[in-house]
Amino acid sequence: MPGRDRIEAGFEQVRAERFLHSHRDQAADAAFWRGLNPRLTISDRPFAPAVTPAPVDPAVASRAAAQLLEEGCYLTPPLLAQGAVEALRTGVERVVEAGFPPVFACVYDEFYRAFAGLDGLFTPLLGAGYLLGLHGLWTFLVPAGDPAYARWTALAPHRDSLGPDPAVLARRLPSVVTVWIPLTDVTPLDSCMYLVPAACDPDYYSEERGVRPERIRLQDVRALPAAAGSVVGWSTHAVHWGSRSSRFAEGPRVAVTAYLQRGDLPPRHPFTVDFGAKLPFGTRLAWIAESLHEPDLFGRVAR
Repeated sequence: MPGRDRIEAGFEQVRAERFLHSHRDQAADAAFWRGLNPRLTISDRPFAPAVTPAPVDPAVASRAAAQLLEEGCYLTPPLLAQGAVEALRTGVERVVEAGFPPVFACVYDEFYRAFAGLDGLFTPLLGAGYLLGLHGLWTFLVPAGDPAYARWTALAPHRDSLGPDPAVLARRLPSVVTVWIPLTDVTPLDSCMYLVPAACDPDYYSEERGVRPERIRLQDVRALPAAAGSVVGWSTHAVHWGSRSSRFAEGPRVAVTAYLQRGDLPPRHPFTVDFGAKLPFGTRLAWIAESLHEPDLFGRVAR
């Protein structure tokens, strides 16, 4: 029953938040995270040594650019190495099993490296020297059968948080793109992403940031099933959401996400860095706390 699902999700969210606050000293200790996932690393420079570039067929990049311009989204075949995908997926699962929100997988170098080495895809979309926007970072783990009511699983229909994009208003390629990388094969049973294509959304080319369901035709909604290691992206103007997961799903839906923005424009947010940036553990904790809407969660306890 939806009402019962919503109530149970609310109680579960409260329990999760209490756990986080009671274990924040543990969360602020890099040694804890290294012990939890010894296959993953935490260093000051996650992009050193440089990530080996992924081979991207120019036809894939060309199609992604055309689809992003026309529909506000794109979807590629698998591009990331399966070993890297499996290591990060296992890392996310262990974070959640330890009782923490999945976003804490962002303490690991491998989270940041997942967005590197894809110049063959992103340069045609955003130009050379594009930047990584970490205010949009998140890691998702949506359990099988999850009703999509809790704050830390699948999100309700929304537009991303950066406000109107002048490039979209001018009907050009977006200057900021949300990048979503599944770490599991995602089908409609597994809480896949759903999106309203640009031409089907009367508010897409406007400054409107709300979602008005009465203006959206259900038959226009696009499901985005995706294979592990593929790259899904959309404009911050696009209405999108994660669906409720079926109890018949084969397992959890695991994914990582962040913003990318053009490098020849001023950063849209202070948490924007280049791909050679120094990203010490304490800084990562600050970004995670911001993503949890609790910027004072850790204070000066990180070590």
